[in-house]
Amino acid sequence: MIHEPKFLAPKFVAMAEVLGELGAEIEALGEVLCRDEDFAARHVRELQAIDLIAQKQRALAAIVAAGFSAAEMRRINLEALHLRFCGFLDDSETLCEVPLDPPEPDDMDTLGLWE
Repeated sequence: MIHEPKFLAPKFVAMAEVLGELGAEIEALGEVLCRDEDFAARHVRELQAIDLIAQKQRALAAIVAAGFSAAEMRRINLEALHLRFCGFLDDSETLCEVPLDPPEPDDMDTLGLWE
């Protein structure tokens, strides 16, 4: 069932707004840090992590704002989130081809950012 935002509980609307704001703030922080070319050159991986965090925040905000709809979950284009959320979809409706297994502790840092 797809929910319109007007039918969401106020706590979910507020949650979606906060997630969206956090995504925008994280992205703005990354942009400020990128202005310093020396800093950016030394911290490329960390800046990529900041960008990925912002993208995840925005995707989560969209899911919550859409009332946790299956359609919004299918629209996730970040593989890390898509693989997690496709497990919540009805098998007859999902396009997920990868089984949803819990991540191994060693696989938590899939980008290898925190060696």
